[in-house]
Amino acid sequence: MKKLILVLSLVSVLFLLACTQNSSVACTEEAKICPDGSAVGRTGPNCEFAPCPSADTAPDQNESLKQNYCTAEQRQGDMCIELYGPVCGWFDPARIQCIKYPCANTFSNSCFACHDDKVLYWTEGECPK
Repeated sequence: MKKLILVLSLVSVLFLLACTQNSSVACTEEAKICPDGSAVGRTGPNCEFAPCPSADTAPDQNESLKQNYCTAEQRQGDMCIELYGPVCGWFDPARIQCIKYPCANTFSNSCFACHDDKVLYWTEGECPK
């Protein structure tokens, strides 16, 4: 009788171990800041970061939120014209790790934004609050 109880106990333990190995993976609560300032978390069986939303698939995106990436030509030169047309210069996530939204700075115009080597692209208007 004791052997039967021991065998049943062993089978129960093995069954429980098999069941727990098939459970879902719990990912850490880290976040990756995307170029548009949004954040994505880790997901899936390998806990990889979800893809950042692209400018083409953003819902209800208007023209003022168009991402204008700084070119090498725009980064050259010593001076910018002093015209006030505020833009939001979004920082390059490969160079700057932001803690809070927005990961950006308001510049007086696109020339000044692209002369800042931390800026990846700019959008029209002042940065969101």
